[in-house]
Amino acid sequence: MKALIGILALVCFVSLESKAQSLQPAKVHFLNLVVGTNAEVKTTFDEKKPILLKARTWVVVQTAGDSLGLVVDGKSHTIHFESGKQYYFVIQTSYGSRPVMTEKSEREFVLTATINSVKGPEEYSQTKVIN
Repeated sequence: MKALIGILALVCFVSLESKAQSLQPAKVHFLNLVVGTNAEVKTTFDEKKPILLKARTWVVVQTAGDSLGLVVDGKSHTIHFESGKQYYFVIQTSYGSRPVMTEKSEREFVLTATINSVKGPEEYSQTKVIN
């Protein structure tokens, strides 16, 4: 009987430890407000399949761990995020008619999305599950 209780306790502790060590993915929200122009986000996860940010669309990218690798002009750059948190970026045109991406607060992002009646959110996952 003691052996059975010991085995059950060991199994419970092992399962709790594995759950505690897993990182929650960071969620990165993109909102493309440029009318008539789509934007692409190329990631190091799969360069051949960029994430398409359609005009007036909200896209959520879940990234494994704490970083998102982006490919800009053929060079890879890593942007670090805190795991389990959410980040919000809005793409809009500047005075020179060039698209600019700026980070916003959650409240400002949601209000901007609501006022502009955008579609979405569309969700993409950049996580790898290894069995």
